[in-house]
Amino acid sequence: MIFIDTNIFIRFFVSDGSEEYEKVERFFNKVVAGNTKYMTNMMVIAEIVWVLGKYYKMEKNHVCENIRLILDTPNITIKEKQILYDTIEIYDKKNIDFIDAYNYAFALKNSSSGIISYGRHFDKLDMIKRTEP
Repeated sequence: MIFIDTNIFIRFFVSDGSEEYEKVERFFNKVVAGNTKYMTNMMVIAEIVWVLGKYYKMEKNHVCENIRLILDTPNITIKEKQILYDTIEIYDKKNIDFIDAYNYAFALKNSSSGIISYGRHFDKLDMIKRTEP
């Protein structure tokens, strides 16, 4: 299995028509069609969300579409894929940042009975109650 880093996905999503973009586009066509298995991780996904949103000023719903595209791509394994699907749904629909959406989805998936945080944004999410220490 071969690891795919953030900059490869970013180059594809920015689609600037450069030679690098064309190489990355061919690469992803081979990923989908091929027999080689690839992997990435949650940190790469978080970095993609940050770079596309903050650096490239991409709209949140478009960022979410791009992350869903990664999650749905055949031959790319991500260990916490279901948590990331849930994270993207929360992030897309609520006014909460990606990392907090991930932490909330992680807590849900792992049957947490609560979240201890000073972050009042968790109060917008109703399935787990936030308390302070």
